[in-house]
Amino acid sequence: MKTNVICRLYKDDGSAIGMKERLYRAGFPRYTLSVISPADAERKGGIEGQIQDALVPAEAAKAYAKQVAKGASLVVVRATYKPLNAVRIATDAFESSGALPSGLESDRFWVDTPPDPAPSILKDHPRFLTLPPSASNRDRRPLSEQLGFSLLSAPKRRDSVMRPPKLWFGDGILRKARTVSTLPDAPFMSQKFWPSPLLSRKERAPSVIPGGGQPFSRLFGWPLLSDRKPSR
Repeated sequence: MKTNVICRLYKDDGSAIGMKERLYRAGFPRYTLSVISPADAERKGGIEGQIQDALVPAEAAKAYAKQVAKGASLVVVRATYKPLNAVRIATDAFESSGALPSGLESDRFWVDTPPDPAPSILKDHPRFLTLPPSASNRDRRPLSEQLGFSLLSAPKRRDSVMRPPKLWFGDGILRKARTVSTLPDAPFMSQKFWPSPLLSRKERAPSVIPGGGQPFSRLFGWPLLSDRKPSR
């Protein structure tokens, strides 16, 4: 696997850390950013060893180490797939950051990188179910064990998803017979306030006009239908 490693020197540790935070806000994960300062001389491998651990090639690491030993600080970016166009974003940010000249032909290197073991999928966040190491928590046991409850319960066979199992719509989903009325003691609601029948049993009249017949044709003497045959 190949990775672009981009480096810049800054006059002091504060400027380098400020640049690192700027790149982080631009979308670079923190594990892809490193700052090596003169204080790293006391760490394992010294300044040069720390720069090489940041994946800078050995020859370039030696040149950068001399500058850091004089008081400068080095920012190293391992530009991968995050954020999109990481190399361009890092280069543009460095252009306007007031970096010091390194004296090298290029401050960008195309290097082989080992596969990422990915000890945690949340690299920039805490493990929420793991307590931090302390005097009372050196064994790093799971949180559920320390609190006294299990994360998973033993499976139980259930006949229904409802607790307790029951039918929510009475004794049966379908009834065998339908009632005549939903009102007790009365088949029709009208009989609750009007005891008379809903429909009259009188013989129906042939016309809605009192007296029946055709009042307009009778008044003017005009038949409703003509006996004349249509002309051809």
